[in-house]
Amino acid sequence: MSSMRMQVDRRQVVGGMMGSAMLALAPHTDAGAAEQVAQMKLYFDDAEFDGQLKRTATAALSGSADLGEMLVAAARITPGDNDSWWSAWSEMAERAESAAAESAAGGHGVSAAGAWLRATEYWRQAIFFIRHDLDDARLQTGWQRHRAAFRAALPLLPWVTTIAAIPFGPSTMTGYLLRPAGPIVPRPTVILPAGFDSTAEAGYAATAFMALAHGMNAFTFEGPGQGGMLYVDRIPMRSDFEAVLPTAVDWLVGQEGVDPKSLALVGRSFGGYLAPRAAAHEPRLAALVCDPGQYDFVSRMVPAMIDETTWAKVLAADPAIDADLQKLLEPPGRLEWWGARMATQGAATVGDFLRLQPLYTLSGHADKIRCPTLIIEGEGDFAAQGDKLYAELTCEKEFIKLGVDTGAGGHGGGLGQLVWERAVFDWMEGILSR
Repeated sequence: MSSMRMQVDRRQVVGGMMGSAMLALAPHTDAGAAEQVAQMKLYFDDAEFDGQLKRTATAALSGSADLGEMLVAAARITPGDNDSWWSAWSEMAERAESAAAESAAGGHGVSAAGAWLRATEYWRQAIFFIRHDLDDARLQTGWQRHRAAFRAALPLLPWVTTIAAIPFGPSTMTGYLLRPAGPIVPRPTVILPAGFDSTAEAGYAATAFMALAHGMNAFTFEGPGQGGMLYVDRIPMRSDFEAVLPTAVDWLVGQEGVDPKSLALVGRSFGGYLAPRAAAHEPRLAALVCDPGQYDFVSRMVPAMIDETTWAKVLAADPAIDADLQKLLEPPGRLEWWGARMATQGAATVGDFLRLQPLYTLSGHADKIRCPTLIIEGEGDFAAQGDKLYAELTCEKEFIKLGVDTGAGGHGGGLGQLVWERAVFDWMEGILSR
């Protein structure tokens, strides 16, 4: 799951040319009461580090992490030091790989599978804070070993798996169709596109294991700006995900064991935008889940963070404004924060990145969604725009808000993944059983 959140930081001034507002964009640091509760500290004082650590904590539910190993890695990290983050997690990933190889050599397949899954998650963590430079050898090595570890685990897991390489433009979309053990019979299939910073492999620990436990197929896949399409082929993210999903669905419905009338699209984190955007133009879906509902990105910035006059100058690529925006990369840690987002969307400058944001909108799309839709959001989720999306939907719809008192507050339900699972899959099973 990923953050695209930004706020005004009045301690910084983006040049004297910004007009009377004199505002700057910076990573979010202040939070309302609900968000503060939802983001209660797990280990790190650094909110970004702690948020990522929580992802690994929840990965333990699928057997993709060990809480003891997680805390050992965390203890070796210097707060605010992205290089130490890489070192700690890559070392733990290598330990898990060694454990997997040792267990496999001894004929202990279950233990080997678990260790490979842990290596998959630890390599994902290792590269998380070094993504601004796609040529970084650590990123390339870590991502490749992340994928290799997951694929090493697959033959040892009970699922019936098909690895997809779906042609798309000059590249291919990687995907994994996982079916419950036993005879291959037509089943409902949960479609799980990757998020802003995730991969098809990471989709297993995030949600796919839940679908399998409920007797459903799970199909995780990555499109432009995600996983190998970004790290290898350098294809940036697209706002028009409706141009991406149909190709994946075309492949999916041709696979054995997939009931073409029982396809559920679940978008989590950034997928809370990608999924409804694509669903508006994909008639083969039987259900849609948005976690959280995201409607458009500009309204998060204007006018709360940037006044209308200045925003017009940003859109016009005013040279002075663009020069000032580039200075946002200078403070410690900001090159990675902005740079990872710029790399994902194929932007060379901060100004270019901001000028891409108007493309990310559900205006003119949300009212075209026809399948039953669930919007679910944890209280305090910084990315949530569920109320706005819900108001635009004209299809059968439901809105579930998970309060912080449920344990599932925060982005994507935070640490309350079993609470989230119950809410989503109970709804989805009801829809797909009709």
